[in-house]
Amino acid sequence: MLSLLNRKAINRFFYYWLPVFFWMGLIFWLSSFHKLEVSQISWQDFIFRKAAHFSEYTLLFLLYYRAFKNSLIKTDKYKLVYLSLFLAILYSMSDEYHQTFVSGRSGRLFDVTVDSLGSLFGAFLVTEISPLLPGRWRKLFEKLKII
Repeated sequence: MLSLLNRKAINRFFYYWLPVFFWMGLIFWLSSFHKLEVSQISWQDFIFRKAAHFSEYTLLFLLYYRAFKNSLIKTDKYKLVYLSLFLAILYSMSDEYHQTFVSGRSGRLFDVTVDSLGSLFGAFLVTEISPLLPGRWRKLFEKLKII
């Protein structure tokens, strides 16, 4: 039988890591579609898709960072940032590789670059922006256990 301490650790692990795995699964699932098109106008479609890449990897970075910060790993903030950044970029590369197996899709280095920039923006949010946040936003980041 699990002790209360072990049960709390397991619950804590799932509370922080389940959103990471869910988000990674959603990214994988969306990459499985033949072609996601939001506009018939090519430049609008391009801008929207790249903005989606950027924001989904900003969120993936933040979820990784939150999970590492609040789970069993207790270390320097910047080590967590580097680890989260590394994993987000690695997942981006694996996702683009996955797209090479989807009919009508291809893996693109440009998309990895956009994803990486989104992850870097997440790192910038954590390291540079979050200390400067005004009250309401700071409380939101604290409530979400990001800072």
